[in-house]
Amino acid sequence: MGAGVPGGLLTPSLTTGAMLGGALGVAWPRFWPGATPGACALIGAAAVLAATTQGPLSAAVLVMELTGQARGLLAPLLIAVASATLLARTLDIRSIYDARLSEDQLRERQRIRALPAG
Repeated sequence: MGAGVPGGLLTPSLTTGAMLGGALGVAWPRFWPGATPGACALIGAAAVLAATTQGPLSAAVLVMELTGQARGLLAPLLIAVASATLLARTLDIRSIYDARLSEDQLRERQRIRALPAG
């Protein structure tokens, strides 16, 4: 992000989601017996990735492909991804990539305006 390119946004989204999901997964078995913190971490990673990229299907497929464990978690994974995407679109319609592009476009306009007329 410091270099000004949109790289480095995917992994932090997955990591943040996994940490949040794992933390919530410690208490979740009280409500859903049999749930493990690891499963909750996978679901959380997919949900945060889907919310930040506004790509629910690609987030679900990516987590399923990266882990190979998500077949049994497909229903809760899709529910979490859909819910996170819906909430994110309610708050802001842009994805992190769209927001980044908008910032770059704004900087470019400011640079052009600062050029001497001529």
